[in-house]
This record gives sequence, C-alpha cells and structure tokens, in this order.
Amino acid sequence: MVTESSLVKTGVEGLDAILLGGIPKTNVIMVQGAAGTGKSLLGMEFIYRGITLYNEPGLIVVFEATPDKLVRDTAAFGWNFAELEQQNKLKIVFTSPQVLEVELRSPDSLLLETAAEIGAQRIFIDGIGLLRPILNNPLPVSEAISFRELLQQLLEGLNRENLTGMFSQEMSTNRDSQNTLEMAAFLTDTLIELTHDRASRLGHRGLEVVKSRGQNFVSGKHTLRITGGKGIEVFRRVQAPFERVLPQPTSIAKRSVIGVQALDDLIGGGIYDGSTTMVVGVSGVGKTVLGTQLLHEGAVKEEKRGLLVSLDEHPAQIIRNAETLGIDLQAQIDAGRLHILYESPQELEIDAHYAKLTRTIEENDIQRLLIDGVTSYSTALEDQRSYRDFFHALVAFSKGRLMTTFFNYENPELFGLSTYMPEFPVSSIVDNIIVLSLVELGNTLHRSIAVVKARGCKHEFDTREFTIGKGGMTLVPLDQSVTLPALALESYSSVMSRAPTRHTFKRAAAAGER
Repeated sequence: MVTESSLVKTGVEGLDAILLGGIPKTNVIMVQGAAGTGKSLLGMEFIYRGITLYNEPGLIVVFEATPDKLVRDTAAFGWNFAELEQQNKLKIVFTSPQVLEVELRSPDSLLLETAAEIGAQRIFIDGIGLLRPILNNPLPVSEAISFRELLQQLLEGLNRENLTGMFSQEMSTNRDSQNTLEMAAFLTDTLIELTHDRASRLGHRGLEVVKSRGQNFVSGKHTLRITGGKGIEVFRRVQAPFERVLPQPTSIAKRSVIGVQALDDLIGGGIYDGSTTMVVGVSGVGKTVLGTQLLHEGAVKEEKRGLLVSLDEHPAQIIRNAETLGIDLQAQIDAGRLHILYESPQELEIDAHYAKLTRTIEENDIQRLLIDGVTSYSTALEDQRSYRDFFHALVAFSKGRLMTTFFNYENPELFGLSTYMPEFPVSSIVDNIIVLSLVELGNTLHRSIAVVKARGCKHEFDTREFTIGKGGMTLVPLDQSVTLPALALESYSSVMSRAPTRHTFKRAAAAGER
C-alpha cells in the first residue's frame, strides 16, 4: 500500500495533487511530447524543487544544451543553478549519447558514482531516445533488443542507488522514434504526456498522466501553464470529481436569511446554506445591483465573507457603481469581509480560472459567492462542454463547502421571456430561480421580480414590482404599485411574454359571435 511517506513529491505546482501526493520512491518517470511542450523544463524543475524544497540533491544529464546555456535559461524562472552547483547539491553532466551509452555498459557506472558523490536522490536525463543510433531504416531487431537492454541496465542502476529518475523523450512520426518511445514507455513506471494544442488562433498546453505503477492518480488531460519567473503550473481539469469521504453537507444544512429584505420577504425568510440560486434577467434590470447588495448585506448583517467574480467589469468600476447606490463595498473589502476576483475573458483557461477561484474561496473561507455574468463564460469559452463542466463543478464545490452561491445570468430577450435558462438545462441543478423582468405598462417600464423556484421554502408565487435606489433593491408596497383591474386571463393575449395585451372587445359580445 502506498503511503504519504513512501511518495516523492515532484514540487511542481499542481502536479502532486494530480498524482494524489507524489510519485512512489524509485519510480522512473517518462515525460513525452512534441517539441516545445515543456518536457525539459518539467525535468529541470523536478530537480530544482527537489533540492530547494526537500533537500534532495539531483543530477541532470543533457546531450544538446550546454551547461552554461541551461543555467542562463533557468535563471529566467528565478532558479540559480550555478549556486546550487557550487553548494554541491546539483551536478550538470554534458555529454554525448555515444559516450553515455558506452559508460552505462561498463561494470562501474561513472554516472552513478557521480550521483553518489553528491548524495543525489533524483536524476533527469533529457532526451533518452538519443541513446539509440539514428537510423534511416526501420530499427533492426538486434538493435531494438540492445536498446531495451541498455534501458533495463540504466533502470536497474537507478533502483539500486535509490534514485527517482525522470527521462524526457520527444514524440515524432518517425518510425524509429516511435519504436524507441513505445519501448521506453513500456519499461518506465510512470508515463506523463505533454501536449500543445491549437484551436482557432489560441494555444493550449496540456498534461496527462497516462500510467503510474503502484498508485492512483487523477486521469484525463489537465491544463499546463509556463510562467516566467515561476515555472510550470498544472491545473486540475474541472471535470475531475473530488473524492468525498463525508456525507453531502447540504443534507443537514439550515436556513439562513439572505439579508436583502426584498428577497427574504419573497422567499419566506431565507434560503438553505449551501444552496445555489440562479438570478435571471435582461441587461439593465438590476442583477448586479442585487448581487452586490446581497454580498454587502451578508457581510455586514450576517458576518458572512463574500466573493464577487466577474469577467465583465473591473473591480474599480464595480465599487464605483455600488457607491452611487450608497453601498460601501470598499469598507468591507478593506476589512477582509469582501473580495472581488476579476479576470479578462480573452483566452480564458477554464482549468486555471477554476483553480484560482477555488483557491481564493478556500484561503479566505468564503461563505457567499456571486458569479456576476454566467453568460460571459459561454462567450469566453469556445467549447460548450467546458462551459457546462465548469458550472457543474462549481455547484458541486459550493455544496461541498456549504457555500451559498448566486449566479447572474443575462437573458438575451428584452420582452417575451420564452426561456430563462442558459444554453444547457440547469433548472434541476440549481435550488432557487429568481426572474427579474422589465414590464411595459402603457409607455412606462417597470421592474418586476418573481421567485420561480425555491427548494424547501414556502415562497410567494406572485410577480412584485421593485425599484432601485439608495441601498439597492426595494419592493414597492402592494398598495402603491401600479395595478391593472383584476380581469381573467382570457381578457389578455401574449400572457407568457410578460408584456400582455388587453383585449378591447367584450367577452359577452365575443361569445355571441361564436
């Protein structure tokens, strides 16, 4: 059984989480991918993090890049390889495949002796396939066996010296390279594949753990990002479910007031902690106002830390607009009770965005979340599947933390509300649905609100008028709202459009005509 103490952490941000803690000790890792996918960088960071984070000296073997160039290139990520060499914690071996091949076949391996001298616990060989002679013809059986034996000898040596090794291998359509790749992938314990895909004019790096002997891992293709001054970051794919060991917390949740009087009145005193609410309405009807109001009131009255996420408006603009209504978001932000997360929708990487969002929630113990503009995600993401998966993952994450979540969804129709759901069905996923509308009475527009669905709550089922002013949303008292004579539905046409037209003819006359 693999325990935490028997795992070697790679130290690469996000990768150990994908590997559920790290790599089993003495496992040999093969990293394969096309040119430019980040294979060499992953191997060098594996060595660097081992030295700086876990005090595990390492050895790097390169065939093409000189040590000086390697030191120069890694300095761009803030890694001082020259200093680590001076401290005898790192050794960079620059050699040729032919020399290393001969050396590996000798009874006493100079490579392993060098590793023992510095007490190395990790080794990275960049371009393991170069140990095989480049041939123009298909690889002969005799040479294939020879290369296999060479690899086996190397792997046995690493295991004997208790070294955790990582190799890189460039993927190619060349038949010789494919034979070598398949052979090396078969012999190594852990296989990681790196990709660099293109969709339209966008580039997307990915990482997938294809196999890893002796352990479980999070399968599927995850997002990989290379950041200057930092290195590699791996972001778990949003579709991957988290392992649960406890019952669903929402099954024992209690009801809490929202803090916005208008909503508390309509829903009947509050909603369940951990519930998800979809607020639907056209542009300009007041969704963002309601959202900022419920975050502010929740922080002030209920002492619930809140987070507003937006792909549309910059935080400074959100704060300014709230101030015009007398909602002081800045004071709550300064006190640490409110946070705003803004990311540009241009080239949005949903795995990285989701990781940043969940990390912000966990680090600040967020209890109330507002996604202001669900529609923006559908326009930012070309893949409709990613959009849907993000929504499902966020709902599951919210319920697992008993975090009350609100989604603002902009309906594209102004009058004639024929649907109030996004491009995929979520009516069964969210717990509550609130519809904000613009209603035309005569030549005047009025704002209206209706609670369409509220699980576990005895909510009103009437459409109420509301106004927006100081403090945010306020329901118009029933005795002050503009009302029409109480007539049967048969007196109107286009009732479902939410802009009904009253018939001018009399029902009796109409009945006589029939």
